[in-house]
Amino acid sequence: MKKIFCLLFILSIFSHVSAKEPAKPDYIINSRRIFEQAQTAFDGADYGMALKLADEAKTARKKQIEWEVFTLQTAFKPAEVKYAGKSISDILPVLQRREDFDAMEIINRYEKLRGRDFFGNSSEKLIEYIQSIKEFPEAESLIGDVYRLEGEYGISEQYYAAAFKSSSVLDIPDEKFDILYKLADLSRIQKDNEKYEKYLLLIAAGDPAFKDKALGDAIFKTIRSTNDDCLEKFFKLYRVKNSRLLNAYFDLADFYHGQGAEDRALQADALGVLAGFTKIYDVIKRRTPEFEYLSLASLLSEASSYEDVIEWGSRNNVWKGFNSFAEQAFRSDCPVFASKLYSVLADNSPEDYWREDASERLSKITVH
Repeated sequence: MKKIFCLLFILSIFSHVSAKEPAKPDYIINSRRIFEQAQTAFDGADYGMALKLADEAKTARKKQIEWEVFTLQTAFKPAEVKYAGKSISDILPVLQRREDFDAMEIINRYEKLRGRDFFGNSSEKLIEYIQSIKEFPEAESLIGDVYRLEGEYGISEQYYAAAFKSSSVLDIPDEKFDILYKLADLSRIQKDNEKYEKYLLLIAAGDPAFKDKALGDAIFKTIRSTNDDCLEKFFKLYRVKNSRLLNAYFDLADFYHGQGAEDRALQADALGVLAGFTKIYDVIKRRTPEFEYLSLASLLSEASSYEDVIEWGSRNNVWKGFNSFAEQAFRSDCPVFASKLYSVLADNSPEDYWREDASERLSKITVH
């Protein structure tokens, strides 16, 4: 009787442990592929299916991570593996001898994805990393897109906020800015100025130039100069590298102008224009290595030869941004800089509308 009791006890423990073991996911239809199907459904305006598949992708990601962590933790428990140490390079040969192919496949896949150095060759850090990526921010963001289209702004914001919270595990890190732009736009639609400013500032905070007070002071000094070379000095001295942020700068400039904060509007417009200018300069320099920057007029004239550059500038409000910057400089009592910028734009802006707008504004302002 005692032996039977012990056997039943052992079997009950085994049954309990087995019940907790996650099922091995189907890598033929994994979370990423399900998400891609959800994105395809969304692009095809099948929003119900997009919502269903995005939710399935989230569930699949969680199950995949649970199984991977369980599999590695189980593989690392045997004494033989523990004796080998905690470095991945020492553990792999032991797993090979033990024919633990699932654990080896997981390790090799993440090393291929991130590189062994990313985990410091540490089995513990590998598991920590895998545990950290159980969330699926891309799927959260797509669900937010669906609810936004349905006019469910409150629910949409919750999903976007969840996506931003886990943005550190995005496959493409810079997509966190896209999520913040969505949050900012929702706040604008709902006329929540406090949140609108907050999200735009979070985007701008991704640019070191925005937080550089010394750079900001130097930019203001150049714009406020009454010297003839103030405009060319501005575009020769300063650069802003992250063009993904330029619309946040332009939106902040409009917001601060509406709030009567003209200096902050001028700073935002200046950084936005510099981001656009830097991008255009870099593209032209790559395509035409012999190109030498002589003046803003020469760069805009060169930019006008490339249809894709003109289209990019239109799509990202760069040509409008140049004119808005000139107008903001004039409003901020920097008439010399404003008139010189309007003069260049009136002759060289790549878009007819903004070229004509600059010409009209130039005829109405007077420099004293």
